[in-house]
Amino acid sequence: MMREMNVMKIRKVNLLILLLVSLVFALAGCNQSSEKASGNEGLGDYPSQPIEAIIAFNAGGGTDVAARTVLRYAEEYADTSFAVLNKPGAAGEIGFTTLANAEPDGYTIGMINPPTTLLHPIQRPDEVKYTLDDFKLIANVVSDPGALVVKADSSINSLKDLFDAVRKKPDLNLAYGGPGTSEALTLRRIEEMEDISFNKIPFEGTSPALSALLGGHVEVLITNASEVVSQLKDGKIKVLAVGAEERIDMMPDVPTYKEEGLDLIQVSMRGFAAPKGISDEQQKFLADVIKKTMEDEEFQKKAEEMALPLDYKGPEEYKEFLEDMNKDLQEEYEKNPW
Repeated sequence: MMREMNVMKIRKVNLLILLLVSLVFALAGCNQSSEKASGNEGLGDYPSQPIEAIIAFNAGGGTDVAARTVLRYAEEYADTSFAVLNKPGAAGEIGFTTLANAEPDGYTIGMINPPTTLLHPIQRPDEVKYTLDDFKLIANVVSDPGALVVKADSSINSLKDLFDAVRKKPDLNLAYGGPGTSEALTLRRIEEMEDISFNKIPFEGTSPALSALLGGHVEVLITNASEVVSQLKDGKIKVLAVGAEERIDMMPDVPTYKEEGLDLIQVSMRGFAAPKGISDEQQKFLADVIKKTMEDEEFQKKAEEMALPLDYKGPEEYKEFLEDMNKDLQEEYEKNPW
């Protein structure tokens, strides 16, 4: 009898312990849910599916590589994956238009490339199907100076050599990103300043343009500095000058345009945006994801290896910066259309 009573007591104690443990786990789950909800106020279960990222240039180019690198690390902080969709064509216009007109549900973002993104609607307002106002800005991630490049065995060794060569040989072929790009704007300014005219050959992205240069099909290339670092290190090319305010770490021996006598800056920005209409909460969430990614030490090491010139600007700073740039470009175009 005593033995049966002891067994019953033990069972009751075990049951009580089991109930207490269950209660502890239940409370912990409630706390976690509460913390998650408070950290994502106004988001509901967003994001509950992969987010598509539209890239307006070819796979393997500077924009594509920068976007994929950032987004690969961003997945840890977004708690979802990013599916990259390349939509090249018309110097980025096709991709920018696709992004601007996408469903504003928070599941489509993309990389934009000021000033190129801004130049299309300024030059052709009746044809281009977007403006800056059609984007909700998330964050800038890269500001990449321009570079004028020739093959390593070229007789051209400076900007002066280049300009003299163009005067002697007006049909000298130069590869660039096509009309409406930052390269086109820079070339226009150089032509005005030096009273020369380049024979410009458009390419959809740096990869095919660089192949044309190395293959001897064009003699000069204007592009972004970060996209030709590896070829410079391998001794395949010479970079005549870069469009930064001062010499850049990735090419410390290369002079700036200003050092070569051109009072000119050429910088291409790369940042993320979404279609106008996503919620403020979604915008903040995505901006926070990018900010955390930019602060990630492993990402920073990778970016340094890839010579990505990081330059974070949050939504408000990015918006103000691009609105000022857009205004300046609009005023310049109205004074002297190109």
